[in-house]
Amino acid sequence: MNISVKAIRGLIITVSVFGLLLRLIFALLPLQTHLLVLEDDAWMVTAIARNWALGQGITADGITPTNGFHPLYPLTLGALPYVVVPNNLAFGFTANLVICALLASAVMWPLWHLLKHWMNWQAGLFGLVLYALNPTLVRLTVNGMETSMALLMWVTTLLVAVKIKPEKLSHNLGLAALTAAMILTRLDGALLFASIAAARLIWALRAKRLRSELPMLTTYVGVTFGLLVPYFWRNLTVFGSFSPSSGKALTYLHSYVNSYAISNGIDGWYVNSAISMEILGRSVVGAAMWLAIFGIFVGLWVGRQLWLGLPLLLYLPIPLVYYGYMMQQDNPRHFVPWSLAVIILLAWALAAMLQRLPSISYLAVPAIIAGVLIVQTLDSSQFWREKETAPSQSQPTMYQAALWMRDNLPSDALIGAKNSGIYQYYSGHHVLNIDGKLNNDILAVYDQRRMLDYLREKGVTHLIDQEGTMADHVQFYSYQFGERPEHRVPTTLTQFKIYGQLLLSSLGVADKPVLDRRDGFVPNQPFSSITTVIQRFQRPNDSNNPIAIFELN
Repeated sequence: MNISVKAIRGLIITVSVFGLLLRLIFALLPLQTHLLVLEDDAWMVTAIARNWALGQGITADGITPTNGFHPLYPLTLGALPYVVVPNNLAFGFTANLVICALLASAVMWPLWHLLKHWMNWQAGLFGLVLYALNPTLVRLTVNGMETSMALLMWVTTLLVAVKIKPEKLSHNLGLAALTAAMILTRLDGALLFASIAAARLIWALRAKRLRSELPMLTTYVGVTFGLLVPYFWRNLTVFGSFSPSSGKALTYLHSYVNSYAISNGIDGWYVNSAISMEILGRSVVGAAMWLAIFGIFVGLWVGRQLWLGLPLLLYLPIPLVYYGYMMQQDNPRHFVPWSLAVIILLAWALAAMLQRLPSISYLAVPAIIAGVLIVQTLDSSQFWREKETAPSQSQPTMYQAALWMRDNLPSDALIGAKNSGIYQYYSGHHVLNIDGKLNNDILAVYDQRRMLDYLREKGVTHLIDQEGTMADHVQFYSYQFGERPEHRVPTTLTQFKIYGQLLLSSLGVADKPVLDRRDGFVPNQPFSSITTVIQRFQRPNDSNNPIAIFELN
């Protein structure tokens, strides 16, 4: 394709500016819209950032130290708005969204250079269009959390890893510093770190240069680990474990029978934000078929060049296994880097297709790109419609309840909540997290069924959540409400044994594993025996389970 450098630059700038505008528009939407479409975790992260800026330590509730979050964003850029205007909550949250919009837009620069390095400028342009104009990725990255910074660090680390001179010490030290920062931005960046190290080892073995390249590879790995030591040492000394409480809590809460399925490993493909499969219908066979078609399409056009992208290829299956089989998670936010990997491979394949069959591809390539963006737009529209009518719509009501608590509860009230982010940010009170994601104490409370005792020991005066949800949570984890079967978090080895047994049972050669159940528990006394409802807030579309504020008797 004959096109001037000036015209190429104009195309890149146009797409980038449009992508930036989309993200800034989303960041500046009204709060009531953000309450509908963002996760409660957004306000949890900004609460941590604000407490840090105010000199209250690394805490979400203003009292309890926490490591249940990814540290680099809220302790740096996320805290800046509250250094400037500490008590303007509306400004602080909007400023965080604008920062996320800028970071998410900055992703386009290393994305362009990575695809240009692997293929040509057309690949870079295709990647920019698929990323910049994707409405699902706009929503998932402009969210007040670490996602946009983590994505920027992820793609920048990948770019640097494939462009450095592996024999140079300064290059390896710089890559190690960048890799450590990427992991501290979002801990699952360690999955890309492992892929980069493995790819370099494979490249060295294939080129028969292992002896000469191993010292620099060892330096890269060792320095990366060394830079992470302070973070993990703090976890161990303060919280008694290397891993953050959020991961342990999620594993615990998703370790009952309904969380395990052979199909968990392709959940990331179901919920990826590059080419939504949800809009095409959700089925195991369908997802496997489309995943195979995508792999064949990329392999057919890119071919041997994929060797250059070995770190990316090694990375692809790891998040599916980690989140699907180890964490039992299918949150689309967790698969944003994986989705960008899909965009990179698709753009690479489309550019190779255009290069090899230009007469056909001048029409086919734009049609494929347009088709992908249409699918993503339909998926995003469906998401917004569902949020407007969903029975589970809670967060606008949670916001109203937070303001009521700010104005009506005593200043010394200590409040317990499961989804605590909005309450921590807006209520003006200390709000103790009691589902474990922010609170390292809770797993032991779960194991010992001491929830009620724990609330009283901490001096909790009030509870808030959906009325039935809070009652079920406290009753299930309090021995005072009756016996239930013992439950422990399975080890990684036990988890894979469970999945192995599920696979064998699906083939008819073994029985299904016997797993703990979360349902079936019947408390021996009503929740009203320990609490009094002092205020209810009806939720739209679900009048049977309002947000309730309880006073603990």
